[in-house]
Amino acid sequence: MAKTSRPNRAHLPTEAIVIGGGIAGCTLAYELASNGIKTIVLEQNVIAAESSGRNTGTLLSGPQSEVVQMLDACVSIYEELADGPVPFEFERIGHLLIAEDDETLEKAKVTARRYREAGVGMELVTGADLANDHPALGFNVAGGYFVERAWTLEPMGATHAFAHAARQAGAVFQTGTRVAQIHTRNGKVEGVLTDQGILASDMVFIANGLWANDVLRRTVGDDPLPSLPLSAGRGWLVQLGALGFRIPWIVEEFTWPDQEELGKRMSLRGLEDLARQRDDQIAVEAICLNPMQGGDARLGATVQPAFRDLVRNTDIASRMAARTLRMIRGLEGPTIRNVYPGNRPMLPDGLPVAGPTRIEGLFVHGGMGSIGMHAAPATARWLVDAVLNNNGQITRPWLSSNRFAGWDS
Repeated sequence: MAKTSRPNRAHLPTEAIVIGGGIAGCTLAYELASNGIKTIVLEQNVIAAESSGRNTGTLLSGPQSEVVQMLDACVSIYEELADGPVPFEFERIGHLLIAEDDETLEKAKVTARRYREAGVGMELVTGADLANDHPALGFNVAGGYFVERAWTLEPMGATHAFAHAARQAGAVFQTGTRVAQIHTRNGKVEGVLTDQGILASDMVFIANGLWANDVLRRTVGDDPLPSLPLSAGRGWLVQLGALGFRIPWIVEEFTWPDQEELGKRMSLRGLEDLARQRDDQIAVEAICLNPMQGGDARLGATVQPAFRDLVRNTDIASRMAARTLRMIRGLEGPTIRNVYPGNRPMLPDGLPVAGPTRIEGLFVHGGMGSIGMHAAPATARWLVDAVLNNNGQITRPWLSSNRFAGWDS
């Protein structure tokens, strides 16, 4: 169970409402309930309905120390649940970053140096060696780097593993329950209004991804709260059937940017962006192939900035398939089980948010973007530890909502 220390609870809140049943909400419920806090999770749909159940299931290093910190912390938390009653195919795996051409491989030297500076080992490999050593894959690349550490999991199962562990610790989950308002009075949270009525609580955690701004806008009783600068990074996922051969690594393309650059490319602002249809323009073209334990695989992850509920026709999925076959010709054979888009809640700097608002007892936990599975368990633990021991103030400023305009809590 959670290893957060248990302080003297006489002066602390004793109950919490978590809004959202994705990985951000389920990890919070696990941490809160494991620390003896009466917890209710309210989810308007079903558990892991959105990006928490619709991603490649990769836990990867990166060239940013913040990303590596979250990865290291999350791995130890996943290990707490890996042998539990809900299997989620968690295991360590290799990680191969590939460059399609010589120009990209030359530029990759800078990225590799940044990985090493962040404490992640890198080993150069030529395209010829990859082609000779792994003929079934049919590599057609200039080269790449083996990356020191990575993990894989099945995301739907992982999210449910946290939900189950939270229930075992006493948490209650109510799916099909929409939160219409958050009620506050005199600068303190009082509870929420749902379609079934009012629920009182002395702590409320907003952890519902791209719907966070909806409930922030409907926080009533005191001055309005600002919105978070969220956009919907719309990625695509191809579920492949049985591969017929073993792939010993997650294969990712160097053209996928770091989180800071990704956040910048996903940002949408005013009517000009809508008028120019920037939400239908590809911002990142890259592939990420995750071989699963069952012998099948998940393929992503080209992405575009998007508005949550506006869907346009796009050829991204077919472009992603063509890009993959240029570099990994051996993937011509596997069948395709499904192809679908998914929205990732992105913030402009590509990093999550976890911490208090200016309303006492009201917290935000979200903006996980493309690294939700590898961020949420850590940020949830850090946030709950901060709530119990430091008035909700996480000691990592890069997670604070105060980094955004209007969010001086």
